[in-house]
Amino acid sequence: MKRFLILLTVLLMIGCSSQEAHLIDLPDATPTPETQFTPTPPPVPEAIPIAPITGEGFVTDANGLPILDPDTHYYEYYLTVSSLRIYEENGETLIDAVITNDYPKPLVGGLCITFYEDSLKYGYAEFYTAGGGLRLLQGDNRVYADVLTEVDVQMMDFEITVSTPFVPET
Repeated sequence: MKRFLILLTVLLMIGCSSQEAHLIDLPDATPTPETQFTPTPPPVPEAIPIAPITGEGFVTDANGLPILDPDTHYYEYYLTVSSLRIYEENGETLIDAVITNDYPKPLVGGLCITFYEDSLKYGYAEFYTAGGGLRLLQGDNRVYADVLTEVDVQMMDFEITVSTPFVPET
């Protein structure tokens, strides 16, 4: 009976309730304004006046590099000194080194090494190849020097400079 009473109560509640539907008018959608596109004119390059170039043109080497300083050009761009060894033998100070020539032709010139300590010059030497002079073939070249000094220069600072400008062998 309890079930019957619960069922009856539920049916009465359903029967007594009413549902109402109300129509709600929504306002009309606002149209999206169209964008006003104004094209930007392309940039116009500013004219730069350039005076005509007068004078002598650049002199270039075989690889097309301009020769700005003929005294040091080939040394700075194409020669590399490596494997420098300073040693003493029979009371003389000697140097062995390798100079790599990256220029497509042999170069002829002169290199000097100077030893310094506390801004004082203690010795110097000119590099030479086994054939005498300093003729550097393309690639690695063994070079030698006899240091003119009266003291041990093995631990001193040194500077390598061009004594005779390098030029391609003709």
